[in-house]
Amino acid sequence: MDVEGFEAWAVRATPQLFRYARHLMTDWQGAEDLVQDTLAKLYVHRSRMDEAGNLTSYALQTMFHLFVSRRRRRSSTEIVSDCLPEALDRQATPETRLVLSEALASLKPAERAVIVARYAHDLSVADVAALMDRSEGWVRTTSHRALARLRDLPHLAALTP
Repeated sequence: MDVEGFEAWAVRATPQLFRYARHLMTDWQGAEDLVQDTLAKLYVHRSRMDEAGNLTSYALQTMFHLFVSRRRRRSSTEIVSDCLPEALDRQATPETRLVLSEALASLKPAERAVIVARYAHDLSVADVAALMDRSEGWVRTTSHRALARLRDLPHLAALTP
């Protein structure tokens, strides 16, 4: 893929990549960094990419791997701050969005990625398995365990009607 073609694709794909990154990360700047790192990694390997292939899926898969890798090596000196997530549900209160963001942050990186892909982005089990390079059984098991952990959180119980 040539430079102009990659740049055109990156401009079109960045909003979707940022939304996905924003759900994975707990802060806005971290999401921006994750998108930038993903695009940089893809740019370096653009000569091996097929323009007819699904570059966005490849980018999401790359982003997932970068996210998990980054979470594994996160320095203990980093300061995680609470911030409101992107307003996806216009009728949800800021308190509800903050509680949901904190609940997602309590999950392991792989669990969080599965929950975000399955429920925030409405991907099928097969799509999530392909995205994360895992089996469908792993996705179902991880999703089940993550949802069980979320259901056990006392501050989420207050949100259910």
